[in-house]
Amino acid sequence: MIGATGGIGLFAVQLAAALGARVVATATEEDEGYLRGLGATDTVDYRRADVVEETLRLVPGGVDVVVDLVNRGEGLTDTARAARPRGRLVSPLFGPAELERDVSPVYIGSFQALPGDLEDLAARAADGRLQVEIGARYLLDNAVQAVVDFAGKHIRGKIVITTA
Repeated sequence: MIGATGGIGLFAVQLAAALGARVVATATEEDEGYLRGLGATDTVDYRRADVVEETLRLVPGGVDVVVDLVNRGEGLTDTARAARPRGRLVSPLFGPAELERDVSPVYIGSFQALPGDLEDLAARAADGRLQVEIGARYLLDNAVQAVVDFAGKHIRGKIVITTA
């Protein structure tokens, strides 16, 4: 999972692990323990290793599903190399309609939640089965800085903007 410590990734790691998946997640050295605590089986330090090559070293045949929450467009073509033949690449960002080795792209940028989906996530968060990490808080007056930091800094978890 590329982007595992971000606002979406931290939920995806937990939900995939809860379903019994082996989760290989990108992480800095500082975030490795955090992600393992969320359920990641393996981590790849994207600052020190090629994520695709390291994933293929850990899972030689390729993974069933690659979740890439960071790359977009043609950048997803490289990421898809970590998937096994007939595997899937899932991204909230859009990219090529077709990928090599019969890897199917699934772009969820316009995904609509079904009735009950959000209630289930809220219940998991309320009873502790889904951890929510707030990485930074900003007052509404500093909303522009929040957007700048979101785009340019590595912030683990969600960014929250408050009125007080």
